[in-house]
Amino acid sequence: MQIRCEYCGHEGEAADARSVEGAIWVVCGRCGEASPLLKPAKPEAPARADVSTRYASTGVSNAVERVEPAPPKASAPVAGLPPHKCPKCGHRQDDAFACHKCGLVFANAQKRRPWEEIPPNRKVAYGRVESAFRRLVAEESDAAAHAAFEAFAVKEQAVDHAIRLYRHHLADDPGDEAATVALHGLVQRAQMVAQSLARDQIKTTVGDASRSLKWGLGAIVLLLLAVAAFWLIRLMKAQQHLLP
Repeated sequence: MQIRCEYCGHEGEAADARSVEGAIWVVCGRCGEASPLLKPAKPEAPARADVSTRYASTGVSNAVERVEPAPPKASAPVAGLPPHKCPKCGHRQDDAFACHKCGLVFANAQKRRPWEEIPPNRKVAYGRVESAFRRLVAEESDAAAHAAFEAFAVKEQAVDHAIRLYRHHLADDPGDEAATVALHGLVQRAQMVAQSLARDQIKTTVGDASRSLKWGLGAIVLLLLAVAAFWLIRLMKAQQHLLP
């Protein structure tokens, strides 16, 4: 039975079929997730299959299909590249067990991909960025085109997603110098933003600690004054009793 997995986008024969509470569920042969019985894949599925194979690791294929999808660049990697590509970071290598860059065990990626979990309110924005990126790499693009895409990714607040797209693209086409330069610029921008947020967080934390310290010292001073006043009053009363 031909199915299209709603989790990873894989199209092909179902690995298994199960009956759960009177409903038929099919199991994807790639990721192993079970879904309610789907309709057979449509004849025009090849274009969408390209999206799921090249951009499956982006987690927003469905959003892309709703936002003016553009024909993707040929997904076949350059001859001579290592055969195994990490679905998380895009690193290519000969080892088929685990990524030497990020440490991901490839077998675990068939069960769950937390890096693909995108908040529902960001899916459309990520889809627009991915659609723009596919149009960008569909043909030879210059530095100006990549700069325009960077500005668009910043506007959509999806710089992290744009970085992942670039990394996976360069894993298949490492000779794209314009994309390499653009990726470096995006990474630097992300680092500067992260450093700025960290500095702001430190300032906020220090400011809160300073205010807390001031209030604590003020409370201690008031307590000492109250204790001193109490003993002073007792001393004055004791002296009055001693007077003839």
